[in-house]
Amino acid sequence: MPELVSKPKVLPRSISRSLTIAFLLLLAVGGTGCASVGNYKAEPVQPEVLPAYTLELQVRGEPEYDEDRYEVSLGFELRAQDEFAYNAIVQEIVQEVIYERFDGRQIRETLVLVEAFKLSRVGKDDEGKVVYRLPSFQRDRHYERGYLSVGPMIKQIDVWRVVRFYPGYVKGADWTELGFAHLPQNRETSMVTDIPENFNESHQRRHDIKGNVVQDDRDQSRWYSMRYHWWREPTGNRPQARFTFNKSGRSENEPAWLSDTLEKGTRTASAGE
Repeated sequence: MPELVSKPKVLPRSISRSLTIAFLLLLAVGGTGCASVGNYKAEPVQPEVLPAYTLELQVRGEPEYDEDRYEVSLGFELRAQDEFAYNAIVQEIVQEVIYERFDGRQIRETLVLVEAFKLSRVGKDDEGKVVYRLPSFQRDRHYERGYLSVGPMIKQIDVWRVVRFYPGYVKGADWTELGFAHLPQNRETSMVTDIPENFNESHQRRHDIKGNVVQDDRDQSRWYSMRYHWWREPTGNRPQARFTFNKSGRSENEPAWLSDTLEKGTRTASAGE
């Protein structure tokens, strides 16, 4: 099956450049429940206490794809009416891949990943709103490759990836130098990380899946999605591919497992035929 390489990237997905950025270190403030995270003070307050804010997904360059791979690079920008208390953007990734053979048989692979990106305070805009973004050189990279290596019995492949994202307060994660981490689950435990070893493999070799989403504003979460459709003709011609990215919503015609997991949550993700 294709090599799964996915998120964020500073070089290939989740490979952080060795940049020592002091303001990204997490410094505990003893006994208060607050922390200096990134370059501002953060605290796990109730979402009702948060100032009014907007959260925007930024597409960095045009999505790229061919018959072997796809790639999208993203960023986030949060603008708040006052100082913002949460220290991260939490993402819940749900993916289903369907391989269809020429004999009509289907093979399905699924995964769930909860992850987080630290926020960095940039300053104030002309309207006095406080602006937060990912640290310099950090990006959220969605990348998979290796589809040309599948066997000749495969007729088509459909990759469905849907992502929910929202601000949250994350504690105890094994952060990269640029502030990215895999988390075991979301705050409600409705989404539990279950990924294969070769998904974001470099990150998994260097970092543990740990930490907690102590508080969040998940009720105000947003969505984006992508679909990679790959197919070949029985004539043996070179395969073809099509990629669709939706920066503001879920995919149309989602497969049943994907839709059910997004709506109801899951404690595990399973792969099978």
